[in-house]
Amino acid sequence: MNTTPITRRRNLHHRFGAVLVGAALIGATACGNNVANGAPNTVVPTFATAQTVPSTTTTSATTAPTTTVARPTATIDEQVEVSGHRVHVRCTGHGATTVLLIAGFETGSVGWSKVEPAIDTQTRVCAHDRPGTGTSDPATTTETFATQAIDLHAVLATANEPGPYVIVGHSFGGAEAVTFAYTFAAEVIGLVLVDASPVTWPAAICAVADDHSDAATMLRSLCASWSTPLGNVEYLDVFAAFTGASNITSLGSLPMTIITAVDRTLPAGLAVAEVARLTHAWNDGQQQWARLSTDSRVLPVENTGHHIELDHPDIVIDAITRLLPQ
Repeated sequence: MNTTPITRRRNLHHRFGAVLVGAALIGATACGNNVANGAPNTVVPTFATAQTVPSTTTTSATTAPTTTVARPTATIDEQVEVSGHRVHVRCTGHGATTVLLIAGFETGSVGWSKVEPAIDTQTRVCAHDRPGTGTSDPATTTETFATQAIDLHAVLATANEPGPYVIVGHSFGGAEAVTFAYTFAAEVIGLVLVDASPVTWPAAICAVADDHSDAATMLRSLCASWSTPLGNVEYLDVFAAFTGASNITSLGSLPMTIITAVDRTLPAGLAVAEVARLTHAWNDGQQQWARLSTDSRVLPVENTGHHIELDHPDIVIDAITRLLPQ
């Protein structure tokens, strides 16, 4: 198969700080805030309170559903075959609940290096590399968040890693986490989103006006790369994936924490109106995530880039711990 389009677009992503692809404009495998062409523009939104949804219920530790399935205790670090792909999965620790760590777009499980060791001292924790990332096989079929969630569930079944699960998703992985929680609701007892890309984010990026600035050109090039699954190593159909996630309207009363950066980093030189529009789209998207559950809270984090799990792992660890059964 000719991989030239993938290679060319991946180079574009890395040149401009790949988690443009995920959400804000920072490197996919780094925790810094650097963007191309100088210092970034930042907008600091106002958050009245960490609890920003109508519910007055505070997200708290839950009671795990009773189960007769034996809980795993052995460490696994291996590739399992699912849907014709060998997928790398790593599980450590032991406890009544399994925490699933889902990385962002075109990013492998290594991004959880500051979170995973703290969680496996409290309970079971698993992380995996989607096809096309980490040490898993290359992707060969078009994916959406729905197919990725189903494949992740199959990976866990093959590896004999049963629920109940607390799902943690970063960036694009947040939408996959929501989809997993919705699809396998009976097995999920908690959800943490870490600077999760809103369902409106691709459309918001693609609506950037062409004013011939480097910043606008960067974002419009990103939009073009999202127009085909061949534009990324995961073969993710970006627009179809987010459309599917937008069709999820309720997770009931699932305990849920939405962690988001207060400062939204965007490329230097972007028009002031576009900075304001994109910042509003991001912040509104966090509220939209929160409205999925009657038991949710939004937790704004200052002095962080997009990778809160690397910049402030303690905040992510605490949010996860609060959702573990006592």
